Amino acid sequence: MTAIESIPGVRELWRHTVGEPDVTIGVVEGLPDLAHPCFAGAELTVLEPSWLPASLTHEVLTEHGTFVASVLFGQHHGPVRGLAPRCRGIVVPALRDQDTVLDPLNAARAIEALVDAGVHVIHFTAAHPTRSDDADDLLKRAVRHAERAGVLIVAPTGNDYGEHRVIPGILPEVLAVGAHRDDGTMFRFSNWGPRFRDHGIVAPGDELRAAAPGGGTTVHKGTSIATPIVSGVAALLVSVQRRQGRRPDPLAVRAALLASARPCTPAESHGEPDRCLAGRLDVAAATRAVLSPGVVTAAAVSGPPVYALGSLGYDFGTEARRDAFRTLLAGHGDPLDPRAVANQLAARPPDAAALIWTLELDGCPVYAIEPVGAFAAEVHRVLARLLAARDEVDRVCLPGRISGRTARLLSGTVVPTVEIERPRGLSSWDAGRLTARATAALPDPDAQRARQALRELLARIVHDCRNLGTTARDRALNFAATNAVQAGSALAAAAVDGYVLDGIAVAPSPFGRAGRDCWDVRFRLVDPDNNQRARRVCRFTVDVSDPLPLPVGEVRTWLETRGKESP
Repeated sequence: MTAIESIPGVRELWRHTVGEPDVTIGVVEGLPDLAHPCFAGAELTVLEPSWLPASLTHEVLTEHGTFVASVLFGQHHGPVRGLAPRCRGIVVPALRDQDTVLDPLNAARAIEALVDAGVHVIHFTAAHPTRSDDADDLLKRAVRHAERAGVLIVAPTGNDYGEHRVIPGILPEVLAVGAHRDDGTMFRFSNWGPRFRDHGIVAPGDELRAAAPGGGTTVHKGTSIATPIVSGVAALLVSVQRRQGRRPDPLAVRAALLASARPCTPAESHGEPDRCLAGRLDVAAATRAVLSPGVVTAAAVSGPPVYALGSLGYDFGTEARRDAFRTLLAGHGDPLDPRAVANQLAARPPDAAALIWTLELDGCPVYAIEPVGAFAAEVHRVLARLLAARDEVDRVCLPGRISGRTARLLSGTVVPTVEIERPRGLSSWDAGRLTARATAALPDPDAQRARQALRELLARIVHDCRNLGTTARDRALNFAATNAVQAGSALAAAAVDGYVLDGIAVAPSPFGRAGRDCWDVRFRLVDPDNNQRARRVCRFTVDVSDPLPLPVGEVRTWLETRGKESP
C-alpha cells in the first residue's frame, strides 16, 4: 500500500517546500468533503460551475473528490499528509454524474474558469474515451488557451487496458499520467500508446490511502489516483521556482518532469517498454532539474526513442517564413519545389535552419525533425542530401527521440517533434539497391527469384506494416526493413527453394543483454505449391534500447512442422 510520504524523492522535495501560498492548484472533480479534519487549515475555495443546472447534486463523486483533494491539500498535522498542503486550491465541482463527466463543454468551461482564476496547475480527473483520437473543438481550444496562459493541465490516461484513448489526456498540451504498482510494475489496465508517449509519464497508483467523506480514510488505485501525485509534485516544483525568486513557469516544470522520467525495465513493462510512456516519475531528478535550470545533461533531455520510415519533406510553419525563404532563392525557383530548395541548401547549407524538416507517411506529415546538439549542422547537411535524392529513394530512416514538443505546420497541422543529435543512422534506402546487395552472390535465375522475394518483404513492411516507429515492436520491425541485407542471404536461399513470404511476427526476445530491450523479428515462409511442405522461419534479434537499433547475433533459420520447431 502506497503512502504519499513514501514515494521516492517526496520527503527530499518537502525539505525545499511543502507548497507556497501564491501557487494555486485548480481541481476539476466531485465536491470534496471540506469538513474532513485533513483540510483543517488548508486554503481551499470552491468555484461553483454556474453553467450546470442547480438541480444536479454532488453526492455521486464526493468520495473521489475528497480522496483527490486530500492527496493534494491534506495538512501535515492531520490524518492525511497531502503533497502540497501550503498551496492554495480552487475546486470546480463540475463532475456530478456520468453525463457531466463525459460532457466536453462542461470540461472546457471548467478549464477556462480555472485559467481565469489564475491557477498554475490544473488537476483534471475525468477521462473521456475516444476511438477517433480527436476531441471536441471547444475543449481543444480551452486546453490551448491554458497552455498559452502558461497553465499546466495534468490528466489521466485512463484504465481501459489500452482499448481506448482518452480526452484530454491524448492532447499534446496536457501532461498525461499512467499508473504502476508499488514495485514499479505497470498496471495492465493503464492505457498507453503513441498518442500518450511523447507527453506522458507514469506514477504510483497502487492502493493509495487518503481521505474519505465523513472523516475517515479509504484506499483507491488507478490512473486517476496516480494523476494527483503528479499534479502535487508539479505544484511543489512550481513552488521551488517561486522560493528561488523566479517567475513561476509550470510549462518548464512539465518539461522537467518529462525529461527526467526514468525508463521502465522490460520486467516492469511486461516486455513492452512503451507501456511506461516517456518513463516513470522521478521526483528527485525533476527537483534537481528545476533547482538548476541551466544545467541540462544528455540523460535529462533524452526522450523516448523513435525509429521511423517515411519520406523526407519540409515545411515553413508560416507564410512569412515561406516568403523569407523565397527571397533567399533570389528568383532561382519556388520554395515549394524540393529541387529548388535542395539546390539552395547545397550552395548555402546554413539556410537549412529556415526549414521545418518533416517525415511523411503516404504524403501526410507525421513528425517535425529538429537537429540538436553539437552535430546539428552535420544533421542538417545529411537531410539536405537526402532531400536532393528524394526522387531516387524509397524511404528515409529516422532515428531520434520524441522531444515532448510539437510543431505547427503551414497547413495548421500540429505534429510531434523528433530530435536528432547525430547523423549516424540517418539514411535512405530503396528496394532495388537493398535486394541487389543481398543477392549479389547468387547466379541467375536464382538471383532474380531471390530479389523478388526480398522486394515482397520490403513492400510488406513499408505498406502493410507502416507505423510511427514509437513502440519497441515497430522500431524492431522498421529496422528489419533497413537491415534486410543481414537477413537477405537466408531469405534468398528460401526463395531459391520455392518459398514465399507468408507472415511477419515481432515479439519480445527471451534472450538479450541485461538491461536492454531486445525483440525477435520472424519471417515465416511457405511453399505455395505444396502445403505439406514444412514452413521455414528466419529470425533475427534487434536491440531497440537506443534510437538507432542494433542487430544481436546472427540470423537463424529452421523448419516449422505441425506447430513444432526444429533447428
